[in-house]
Amino acid sequence: MAENTSRDNGSARSRPASPARQPSGADIGWSVTGTLISGMAVWGGVGWLIDRWLDLRLFAPIGIVLGMAVAIYVVVVKYGAVDPPPGSRSSHTTGGRASRSVTQKGQR
Repeated sequence: MAENTSRDNGSARSRPASPARQPSGADIGWSVTGTLISGMAVWGGVGWLIDRWLDLRLFAPIGIVLGMAVAIYVVVVKYGAVDPPPGSRSSHTTGGRASRSVTQKGQR
């Protein structure tokens, strides 16, 4: 039987151990835009459905505003804190105060 004589015995190939690709600025921008638009569309659609069900014209605008607020929250949580690039020095101390610039002799 030809099916039973394969060499790999059904095992999956292992992936090379490489770090995950960092998203570019355009990738992040499109992701943020999509999150904001989809938040408005989904919650605005839910509001529109409630309006149709109750025969009102109140919940669609509320759903759009609520969707935008939730989408902004999601974007801030997901992309709010950007890690500094490796090797860069921060100008702030651990207490959050700006550190003093020091000349060669150690005096200002």
